[in-house]
Amino acid sequence: MTLSPLHETAAMAKLFADQGYWRKAAEIYTRLVAQHPQCADLKAALTEVQHRMAERQAPTRKDVELLLKEWITMVQKSRRNRQNKPVAPDRRQADERNRQM
Repeated sequence: MTLSPLHETAAMAKLFADQGYWRKAAEIYTRLVAQHPQCADLKAALTEVQHRMAERQAPTRKDVELLLKEWITMVQKSRRNRQNKPVAPDRRQADERNRQM
């Protein structure tokens, strides 16, 4: 799940944190603190999320799930971009052969 930074809010970051998506919550809080450095509430929330992340030994299942979803989205986007680029004739033939396998 990839969100536009323009649509990220403290409420959204809190929802991610409440659901156990600590890394995503930390990313959003970090961007929000950079945009509003004077906001003590955002800094406190970021500190809390970072503390919770440090407490755990390994990524949670939800963190792994989110990472996989982000990875799949990036791969799909890369493939779409590759399909839209002009390909040299010899490369096109190699791609055709690979798809047939």
